[in-house]
Amino acid sequence: MTTDAGQVPATPLYTITLTGSGVSIDGEPVGVPSGDLPAARLAALAEIRVRAALRGRPVRVTAKEPDGSAWPLVVDPDGRVTTLSVPHPVVPPPARAGDGSGHSAVPVAPVVPEPAVTWGAPLPAAHQEAWARLLAAHGAGDTTTAIALAERTEAALEAEYGPLHPHTVQVLSARAWLVLGRREDLSATVRLLVRTALRRRRAGAEPRSETAQVAGNAHAAWRSLAATDPRRALELSGPLTDMLEELGWPGHIQDVVRWVEEATPRPTLPEDPTLPEDPASPEGRT
Repeated sequence: MTTDAGQVPATPLYTITLTGSGVSIDGEPVGVPSGDLPAARLAALAEIRVRAALRGRPVRVTAKEPDGSAWPLVVDPDGRVTTLSVPHPVVPPPARAGDGSGHSAVPVAPVVPEPAVTWGAPLPAAHQEAWARLLAAHGAGDTTTAIALAERTEAALEAEYGPLHPHTVQVLSARAWLVLGRREDLSATVRLLVRTALRRRRAGAEPRSETAQVAGNAHAAWRSLAATDPRRALELSGPLTDMLEELGWPGHIQDVVRWVEEATPRPTLPEDPTLPEDPASPEGRT
């Protein structure tokens, strides 16, 4: 994602504070090993990236170092960090009535915080009709229509709330289940399941058991693909192992690695290599 800092809203402005004992974001500690400053920076920026992804846009950050220096940054939803050459814009405090100047202050509407959305909560009213049509199509056995509705609804929610918002992840997960049940294009199914497992993992989706089930289905679908289309399975072995590594599944990773080693042809020498005769040898003379 290319960031134009001038287009990034002034708020929210997060503050990362590094000290010799750890790191915090707006005063809230981030769990990292004490004294490991590189790990602390990475952990704090990873948390900011998630917050940017939840908003679906870049956010502003002030990073304060242990030596007292401060750096204005912009963090994108994809993790890109841009160091700014100018300070963040200053947001003036709300005007108060009767400021002593003899002029009436302009009323400022109070800032209402966005309500927290729990996992599994109903979709917003604007998307309820599409969700109801999706469920009706699935119930009628029309999986093709249900998948198309899920894809359109997911795209609309991602544009509105961001890729890691509970509403977006909920519909993405539903689409993955629908595609898995159809079992038509195993290659596309594996890609979607890998993407869904990673999204759920990075968003902290609940229940976690469902994230594990999606990851397990991705591995099982890849195994089926390996039996029917080894070339495609080889192409997807990398994304699959990356996902399994992020989820911490070493046993499944070893299974994929073993299959890749067996499926990859190894160079072989000729069965009966022969050397050219040396014309200087007795056998080479005529």
